[in-house]
Amino acid sequence: HLGGMLANGEGGSEDCAEARRLFGLAAAQGDADAQCDLGAMHDDGEGGPQDLVEARRLYGLAAAQGHALAQFHLGAMLTDGEGGPQ
Repeated sequence: HLGGMLANGEGGSEDCAEARRLFGLAAAQGDADAQCDLGAMHDDGEGGPQDLVEARRLYGLAAAQGHALAQFHLGAMLTDGEGGPQ
């Protein structure tokens, strides 16, 4: 997907802000991969400010759809108390 290509600089320059925007569009439509990827961008502060509360919310949305990587990240955030209570 284009968001991933922009985030990684594949086929041109890296543009994390645009990748974050595109992942946001797909995430809003319920795409679990985009929710997980956008969660990671919020978690790491890529393409915009770090927002652990939003990262945890996005991981939760993707995890609820059975996305294994999102489940892993959400579990780590819950264990560490990142973005909300432990």
